[in-house]
Amino acid sequence: MEKVRKYYNRHRAEEDKRLDYHVFEMPVTRHFINQYISPGEEIFDASCGTGHYAEALIRDGYKLGLNDLADENIRIVKERLGGNPNILFIERSEALESKGWEKRNWDAVLLMGPLYHMISREKRLMLLKRAAASLNPGGFVFSAFMTRSAALVYGLKNNPEGINYPDGAEKLWQTGADNHFVEGTEAFTNAYFVHPSEINPLMAEAGLKPLHLAGAEGVFGERFDLYHNLNPELKKKWLNFIVRYCEDEEMVANSKHLLSVARKINHT
Repeated sequence: MEKVRKYYNRHRAEEDKRLDYHVFEMPVTRHFINQYISPGEEIFDASCGTGHYAEALIRDGYKLGLNDLADENIRIVKERLGGNPNILFIERSEALESKGWEKRNWDAVLLMGPLYHMISREKRLMLLKRAAASLNPGGFVFSAFMTRSAALVYGLKNNPEGINYPDGAEKLWQTGADNHFVEGTEAFTNAYFVHPSEINPLMAEAGLKPLHLAGAEGVFGERFDLYHNLNPELKKKWLNFIVRYCEDEEMVANSKHLLSVARKINHT
């Protein structure tokens, strides 16, 4: 995780602007959060980035505990949100090691990034089990994943020579990780990319009931310029369209980011 931490420290400016370009991700996520979580309830954002989700969710009336791996992200979050009464704490830690898990029984947990960088299924499962254990009965986990198909398009744009290496494009497509394709660019660090079919079984194994699997961008996945070149009225209509149909299988298949919504299974 040290390599990942250094990457986000180095790319803090790009990370802070990311959601301005990836404009669908937050509306889709908030659509489901607002469906299940009531204002005043407490959410642990275990990978808060530079705080844009937290800022929006505070406006929606939630209370948040914030954690992130990157020192620079935490510095920006403290500047942006420090002193807000609805921020319960702001801490820096690798997600699995965060003390935030023990601070509350949470109504919801956000995993909007750490699962990207856990190459082994064992570690992804460990984090999801940790999240489930920290929840109140019936609590929710909102988890983000990046798709294998989007990674293939990204690598094709930025490092097409990755097709020449056995541990490049082919390894990514077969296993979800690589050494000489996405990993071979400066624009992103080591990551795991999912096939949509693996997400719900992973949730179930972690003690969570899968409720929704949504494509955050639908047909705009890795085609964001098509959206940003539209006029404001068309942007609004297309955004509403994507939110409305985000669970359609074709929208999931075309998206760059996937959102899983799962609920804690309560054993009696």
